[in-house]
Amino acid sequence: MIDYLIVGQGLAGTCLANKLEKENKSFKIIDIVSNSASFVSSGMFNPVVLKRFTPVWNAQKEIDVLLKEFKNFESLLNVKLVYESDLYRIFANEDEVKTWIKKSSKNENLIPFLDPNVHQSVNPYIKADYGMGRVKHSGKIFVRELLREYRKYLITKHNLIDDVFDFNTLNILENSIEYKGVEAAKVVFCDGYALKANPYFSYLPMEGVKGETMVIHANGLDLKDIVKSKVFVMPMENDYYYVGATYYYREVDDIVSEEGQNELINGLNKFLNYDYRIVKKFAGIRPTVIDRRPLLGRHPKLKNIFIFNGLGSRGVMLAPTMAGELYEYMENISELQAEVDINRFN
Repeated sequence: MIDYLIVGQGLAGTCLANKLEKENKSFKIIDIVSNSASFVSSGMFNPVVLKRFTPVWNAQKEIDVLLKEFKNFESLLNVKLVYESDLYRIFANEDEVKTWIKKSSKNENLIPFLDPNVHQSVNPYIKADYGMGRVKHSGKIFVRELLREYRKYLITKHNLIDDVFDFNTLNILENSIEYKGVEAAKVVFCDGYALKANPYFSYLPMEGVKGETMVIHANGLDLKDIVKSKVFVMPMENDYYYVGATYYYREVDDIVSEEGQNELINGLNKFLNYDYRIVKKFAGIRPTVIDRRPLLGRHPKLKNIFIFNGLGSRGVMLAPTMAGELYEYMENISELQAEVDINRFN
């Protein structure tokens, strides 16, 4: 019998599996390659909600943990995943400039992250009539590379079951579960938006929010930092840039749409005055909870069934910290933070 069966190899499942391996726990992940929210994620992390200039929940702790965790993945998988950089928020008007200056010098939760100076454009082809504000401690995780390379790693370790999970074949025993010949002490559902069809946790208030992104190539642009207006543009390598992201509530699917791509193009063209070509287009469904907090915990009646879900648009920041917290809860009976415990919805 193994210790854990994990359903889903997105950011949640991957970070939980890595934690289990470090703690010498046996596990298998069941997953197929799909257009999951993690797989199409931009991977951007930053400590500030840039729409309102407010601090992200537990920002400094989460960034410290994510940098350590994903650099550990770099060593494990021998691939570059972590890119630290500044992020520049384009101001839309004078009121935003005043608000930025005030909050960056007086709000103690923002002082570590916001540069109080107003900067001119960081690139001659970026339009910023009212200037830009600099956010420190930001960057990008190459999520697709992480998931792809970790999947290969799982295969070499014989820890991957390449299949779609079938609830009808899950047999719940008194102190374990059995699934297609695999017996495990616990099962953890890291199934993203598929939670909606999960008979054990579908009662939880998760909604799907469609998001679209794209990759462009702008030869010679030479932009070094992330720039954010209504959409963001994020440097990758060799003048390839990630552009995102839309938030669409009416249609919940992972199909690239003309409407979504036009929104990205129009948003980008408002501040980027440079020729580019679109290289790739992506769409996915973010698993978003009504209170914007993750879903962690044990099934209210079944003691060996757990959930790790609801990371939303801040998956790279939340996943490593929450994986550690869930592990301590499952193994050492530590209490979960009330903000993330699914018991808040009982």
